[in-house]
Amino acid sequence: MSNHRLQRFGEALNIIWMITVKDIIDALKNRVVISMVIFLSIILLVPKLLPYVFNQTKAVIPIYGADGSQLAVKLKAAPGISLQFVSSEQELALALCGAVYPEIGLRLPADHDLGSSATSPVEFQGYACWSRRYQVTRLQPKIEAAFSQALGQPVSIHLKGNFLYPPSDGSLLYSLATVNAVLMILMMGNFLVPSLLFEEKETRTMQALLVSPASIGQVVVGKALAGSFYILVTGVVIFAISWAEVTHWGMVILFVVGGGVFSVAMGLLMGSFFDRQQDMGGWMLALLLFLVGAVLVKMLGIQLPALAESLLPWVPSVALAEICYASYSEAVPSALVFTNMGIILAVSAPLYALVIWKVRRSDR
Repeated sequence: MSNHRLQRFGEALNIIWMITVKDIIDALKNRVVISMVIFLSIILLVPKLLPYVFNQTKAVIPIYGADGSQLAVKLKAAPGISLQFVSSEQELALALCGAVYPEIGLRLPADHDLGSSATSPVEFQGYACWSRRYQVTRLQPKIEAAFSQALGQPVSIHLKGNFLYPPSDGSLLYSLATVNAVLMILMMGNFLVPSLLFEEKETRTMQALLVSPASIGQVVVGKALAGSFYILVTGVVIFAISWAEVTHWGMVILFVVGGGVFSVAMGLLMGSFFDRQQDMGGWMLALLLFLVGAVLVKMLGIQLPALAESLLPWVPSVALAEICYASYSEAVPSALVFTNMGIILAVSAPLYALVIWKVRRSDR
C-alpha cells in the first residue's frame, strides 16, 4: 500500500514538474515578460546612476554637536565642503542614509582645544551609512585634507565600525526602494501568471490538461511554480542591484517568498476569472494602484481617517513592504515580521481556493 502511494506521489510530482517546465519555457518566448524584466531593472538602476549623472560641486558633511563652537566655525572654511548641522543622532542617520551622494558624518568634540600644537592631529569620530561603507573610503582622504587645511592641523577621521542605518520611521530613498521592490514583484506575478492561463485558453490546451491524468490541483500548482520561478528571478534582479543596502538577507528571502505567494495567487485568480487579457487590464491596473498606493501611504506616513489607518496594516502589499524595509534596517522586530507573513498567507490561501474552485467549474 505504501509503495502504491509512493508511486502515485512520484507521478503527481512528475506531472507538476512537466507543467512547470512547459510554462517556464513558454514564458521565455513571451517578449512582454523579457521587456518587463528589463524595464523594471531600469527603474531600480536610475537612482544608482544619479550621482554619476549630476556632478556634486561640494561634499555635504552632516555635523552633530557643538555647532556654535569655534571648531565648527573654522570647519566651515574648509574648501569644497558644505556643513549640515543636525541636532540628534536620528537626524544624522537620516541625513546620511537619505542622501543620494556618499557622505561622511562627524560628531564634534565639545571640549576640543584649538590652541593645541599645530603638529598634533585632530581626531574626529566619523559615521557613514551602512549602504555606503565601500564608497566613503574614497571620500575620507579628501575630507581629511580639506579639514586639515581649514584648521591648520592634521585631521584624522575614525570611521571603522561606525555605521548608521535608516531610521525606523522611514528614509525617503529606502522607502522608494521598498515601493519599487513591491511594485516589481506584484507586476511580475499579476501580468505573467495570467498570461500563462490565457495562452492555455487561446490554444485550447487547458481542456486537454483537465482531461489528462493531471488533476486540477496539479495544474494550479504547476502554474504557480512557473510564476514563482519568475518571481525568484525578479527578486534576484532587485537585490543584485541593491545588495549593498541589505542588512538582513533572511528578510529578503521572506520578502521574495511572501511576494511570490501573494502575487501568484492574484495572477492565477485574474487569469481564471477572465477569458481575455484585454478584459482583465482595467481591473488589474486598479488593483495595482490600490496595492502600491497603500504602500506609498504607509512609507510616506500620510495621515488617514482612523478606520482606514486601522485597516492599512492588513493590506498584503503593506505587509510585504514592512518585511522589505526590515531587510534594510538595523534591528528586525520578529513579532512584526511574523504578523506580516501571517497576513500575506491568510489573504493568499482563500485566493488559491477560489482559483481551484473556478478551474474545477470550467471542467464541467
